Order: sequence, then C-alpha cells, then structure tokens
Amino acid sequence: MKFNLIIHLIILLIHFLKGISYNNKITQHYKIIFNMNITLLQIDLVMGSRVLLQLLREKKFNTKALQVNIKYNDSLTVEDLEIIWDYVKDSDIVGLSFNTFYAPIAKNLSLFLKQKGIKHIIVGGNHATALPQEVIQYSDIVIKYEAEKTLVNVLESVNDHKKLSLINGIVYRYDDKIFYNSNPPEIEWELDKLPFQSIDTEYIKFFDKKNKLYTPEKSYLFPHLKNCYFILASRGCPFSCTYCSNSLYHSINPQFKKVRKRSIFNIIREMEYALENGFESFYITDDNFFSFDIEELRIFKEEYLTKIKKPFSVVGINPSNFKQSFAEKKLRILLESGLTDIRIGVQSGSDKTLKIFNRKYKSEGIPNLLSSLDRNRNTIWPPPYDKLHISLDFICDEIWETSADKIATIKLALNILKQYSIFFYTLVYLPGTQIYDKAVKNKWIKNNEKDIYLRGIAGIDDNIYNRILFLIAVTKERSITLSEKLIDHILEVDKTDGNLAKEIINSIIYCINGVEEHHNVNLEHAALHPYLKGFNEWTKTTGQVGRKVLFRSYHKPYG
Repeated sequence: MKFNLIIHLIILLIHFLKGISYNNKITQHYKIIFNMNITLLQIDLVMGSRVLLQLLREKKFNTKALQVNIKYNDSLTVEDLEIIWDYVKDSDIVGLSFNTFYAPIAKNLSLFLKQKGIKHIIVGGNHATALPQEVIQYSDIVIKYEAEKTLVNVLESVNDHKKLSLINGIVYRYDDKIFYNSNPPEIEWELDKLPFQSIDTEYIKFFDKKNKLYTPEKSYLFPHLKNCYFILASRGCPFSCTYCSNSLYHSINPQFKKVRKRSIFNIIREMEYALENGFESFYITDDNFFSFDIEELRIFKEEYLTKIKKPFSVVGINPSNFKQSFAEKKLRILLESGLTDIRIGVQSGSDKTLKIFNRKYKSEGIPNLLSSLDRNRNTIWPPPYDKLHISLDFICDEIWETSADKIATIKLALNILKQYSIFFYTLVYLPGTQIYDKAVKNKWIKNNEKDIYLRGIAGIDDNIYNRILFLIAVTKERSITLSEKLIDHILEVDKTDGNLAKEIINSIIYCINGVEEHHNVNLEHAALHPYLKGFNEWTKTTGQVGRKVLFRSYHKPYG
C-alpha cells in the first residue's frame, strides 16, 4: 500500500515538473514574441494597416507604423531609403502593404530592408493576394486577402516551419524554399469584433519627399480634407465588375460577394471616437454602402443626428443600386442625416464597354436610374453645403473602344445630370481581376511595369475625346449643359485641324476661369477630393516615357 502511494507520488511529481517545464517553454515563447519589434510600413493610405496597428497593440505586440506618401511614378532615393531604415532598424519584423501602382517601389524598399538585416518581411494587400508568387521573391511571408486573424497566427509562428505550414492563405519562405498553402484564409466575418483603426500619432510616422520623416498632425491623418475621418462601415460587394479587385476575392471564396455589415451602433461608436479626437466630418469608403436596408438607415439617422451630426460623404455607389424601388427613400434618409457628397461609378456610356465591365445596366438607362439625384439635392446644412455634391466616375482609354464608343460616353456625360463633378480614371489591368486575364489573353499587356505599375489611374490620355470630357466637367460643375451641336462641331473640326479643336476647348475654359477670377468666385466647396488641387496643368509626362496625360483639378479647373 505504502509502495503504491510512493509510486503515485513520484508519478505526480514527474507530471508536475513536466508541467513547469512546459509552461516555462510557453512563457519563454511568448516573451520572445511580445519582445519582437514590429513596424507596419504602408505605401500610401491603407486603412487595413491602421486596423492592424490597433489590433496588434491591443494584443501587446510592440508595434509602430510608417506611412510612405509618394507618387506612383516616383522612386525612393538612397537618401530616402536610409531615412526609412533609420526608423525601422530596431524592427525584427516589417509588415509591408501597398497596391499595384506601388509594386516597383515596394520591391526596391523590401530588398533594401532585407539587405540591411530585417529578418522577416511580411507582405499583404490586393497586389500580394493576386500575385503571391511574384511578391514572395522579395519577401519572407505573403498573407492573402484580409490579415486580422492570419497575421497574429503568423507572428506567433514566424520561426516555426511546422506551425507556418498549418496557417491557411499564406505563402512563405523557409530554408530558401517556398511553400504555398492554398487553402482559403481565415476571415473575420463579424466586423464588430475588430478594433477601430488607430489614429494614435505616438505610434504613426509619415514619410514624404518634401518633409522626409515626421509625426503627422492628427487632423491630416487622412489625405483629402483636414479633420475628415475615413471609415469603413462594411466590407465586400455583390457586384463583380471585371476591373475591380473584388472580382479577385470572389474567385477565392464566393462568400466574399456577401456584404459584411458592421452594426449601426458599432459604426456610431467609431464616429464618436473620431469626434473625441478632433475630427469634424466623415468619408464612408465602402464598396457598397447602399447595402444597408431602410430600417438600418433609419436607425443610423436617429443615432447620427443625436450623437454625431457632422457632414459626411458616401462613395462606392453603383448605378444598379438605384434599380431598387426604395433607393430614393434611402437617399432621402441619408440627406436628412447629414449627407453632403456622394460618388457614383458610372464608368462609361458605351454599351460594349459596360458589358465587358459586367456593369449590369445599359447606357440609355443611366439617366433614368440617377434621376432621383436631381430631385433630391437639399442637405441639412447652410450654404455653401446646402446642395448635395455629386461626383461621377468615368473610366477612359479602353483599348477596344472606337470613336463611336468614346462619343457615346461624351453624350452620356452631357445629358446625365444637371450638375455634378467628374472623376477621370484610365483603365488599369489590376492583377487578379477578370479584365487583367482578358488583357493577358489578348496581349494588351506587353510589360507589367510599363503597362500597369507606371500607368496609374490618376490621369487619362491626352486626346480630343478626353479633352471634351474635361470641358463637360468644367461646365457641369457650374450647372451648364453645352449643346450637342457644339460638341459635334468640335469633333468635326478635329478631323481636319486638331490644334484648332483644342483651342476651341481651351478658349471656353479660359473664359470661365477668367470670369470667375474677375468676380472672385471660389469653388473650393465643390471639391470632394481637394488633394488634386496641385494638378492644374493640362498635361504632364508620367513614368511611362513620352506618355502625355490629362490631370483633373477640382479647385481651379484646368488652369
């Protein structure tokens, strides 16, 4: 009996000692993890990085962030790279995020940091999701799609090949070999569980070519308006536009077509958090804010007017949203809540192009779809913000378009609404999208760097059709509709004398500018994106050698 008791005590003691050893190993493991220094390095504003910064700090990871603000066709000099290195040199891990236009800059930056001794570079974002096999060549781990769950798992497993092999949705390098885990990544479907994005400038630095490294003012943490706070109320989009990265995510998992909405109360709480930090307006950047139903928007109105009551903008609206019988009611609820600006992706007046884009509407139906906007322009604010400011997106420079297609877009722009602003974009074949696959198949892409990375979206080709669109933009912002006869005349003149056609357009625009300068007219309030103020020239040369493009300025148009 005593012998058995002694045996049991010895066994218990062995288990106890093993437990101490095991717990010590766990404690030591997490000491190593939480003692790691992490820098989240984003090129241009990536709101997901701000969420990750807050998430990691709440989980006690020693994390800071650096936002690099640079033009897509620019580059980082050796001096620039050394300044960035000086900020991140204490880091064991750098998390790098960027979109396609910054891929060459990101590659050079990543290779520089690796050469300097950064042990682990983890890359995420749309470009990394689309081309992980390319991005892994200059990084150590690629996280596909959203990273809120995956990144934490990766950080806890970063030095363990066996653990990394069990994490879905990543590509990683180990012992100079590359391993792909193609299983769908783990996603947070309940967005209310995510933290609000960090706006704590104690942990956020900016870098730009002019000011180099500096701590930003909180009021300028977002690039468009002073004290304007960017917020995502939902993720996902039910539409499958062929040029949009959402089509990439739909191919990964069809469930991504479902819009994941935050609760109204969670959205309002983040807005209160923004107000407490000095922000004075809101920019809702959803892909489809109209996915919120009537009842949800009524609750939003009640809560917003009670607790927030500040001007706000809504972007990411598809004309197909206005096919809903209750769309006008939704619009009125938002106007009664404080809506001042709305942005809609019309994209083209060519039915051929709309079909290729998978837009699910025809050009002739667009004016009727958007007619409720002309009927509902009054906001709750005093002048000059008393009328809803509408912006329409147009995508230009499609390789398949004939002159008839371009003229169809011009005629649509001429007749679609009484007053609005135009956003011009050039078509870019974003990797992973359906239009990219079509471009590869048809050999429209000769060189990724020249035809995608350096092309960018913020400028359109300098031709007579795009200049006429500019002219329409100038007049539509002033509630003026030019006659179709004038447009037809300019097009006819261009057939025999292109320079004369341009001079006609120039003369009209210069007359408008001259009259407004004489009468001291200030149209700054009409700008949804004043960051384009600097582009006041008709043409600029981009990184693609010899390519002339038109840039749009919303403050003093086309000076």
